[in-house]
Amino acid sequence: MTAPPPTSTPGLDGVGDPLREQRLLRHQRTLMESTDDGERARAHLELARLALADGRVEGSVRHLREALLLDRRLDAARALLAELGETSRVAAVRGDRKGAVRALLGRLRRG
Repeated sequence: MTAPPPTSTPGLDGVGDPLREQRLLRHQRTLMESTDDGERARAHLELARLALADGRVEGSVRHLREALLLDRRLDAARALLAELGETSRVAAVRGDRKGAVRALLGRLRRG
């Protein structure tokens, strides 16, 4: 009896890659445990990159916007959003984090 062909290729799409899984868990743990906004923003940026590598563009955009809410100076997140053809209305809100969160929640409820 022969085994069925694999549904994914480890290392190419990230599925089954133990190093990728470790990175994913490390960044998720950072989001749950850290109170440092800069550290959490960088974790969102890395999760956005992982989501993009998996072809999950919408998930990537959500992480990038969250990163910019936490640290509006995170140019790497802003640049990646631009590459994806997204504009971050959240990032445009200067210094008004509560207003930015309200705007984001309003768009999520309508979307």
